[in-house]
Amino acid sequence: MKYLVDDLETVEMKAVRDGFGEGLVDLGKRNEKVVALCADLRESVRVEGFSKAYPDRYVEVGVAEQNMIGIAAGLALEGLIPFAASYAVFSPGRSWDQIRVSVAYTHSNVKIVGGHAGISVGPDGATHQAMEDIAMMRVLPNMVVVVPCDACQAKKATIALAEYKGPAYLRITRPKTAVFTNIGASFEIGKAQVLREGQDVTIVGCGPAVYSAL
Repeated sequence: MKYLVDDLETVEMKAVRDGFGEGLVDLGKRNEKVVALCADLRESVRVEGFSKAYPDRYVEVGVAEQNMIGIAAGLALEGLIPFAASYAVFSPGRSWDQIRVSVAYTHSNVKIVGGHAGISVGPDGATHQAMEDIAMMRVLPNMVVVVPCDACQAKKATIALAEYKGPAYLRITRPKTAVFTNIGASFEIGKAQVLREGQDVTIVGCGPAVYSAL
């Protein structure tokens, strides 16, 4: 199955966070061990669908991102698969120490979801623009960092992360961006896709910027 849609000029516009939300609800049907936590932002980071479909597997911790990570780590130690979601500026921004000690060092099976990442969330102001999160997370031991390029890939990545055993960070964005990957294309954690062959220059990208690069 080819990786890109046939027409890159005419594409659907959909937020990467929507793909995550759809993937999480799908996981709820597939695996009863999947649970979700959020820090008072469940609609915004698209955990709301899961919370309504599986209220007994949803934990609302309020504006307490550090506590959220501690709870997620505890749930993982009990054999569950927690997805802990907030804005990236708050988690990992405010919860990095808890992630470092309780999740990364202990190789806990916690999936941290950072929403509204990057400068694409400009209307929310500089305080909500997480530009350091990839750098912060990639240096942690055992941590896998996944940055989907569109909503379609975000859904696949969410499902793949539930099957992956170990700590992971999923970076999602807020605005509607181009959906240009093929729905039937495979997704494998840790494997890059060559989207266009060439000889003169190599462009490596991640997130919605990949569409602009193409």
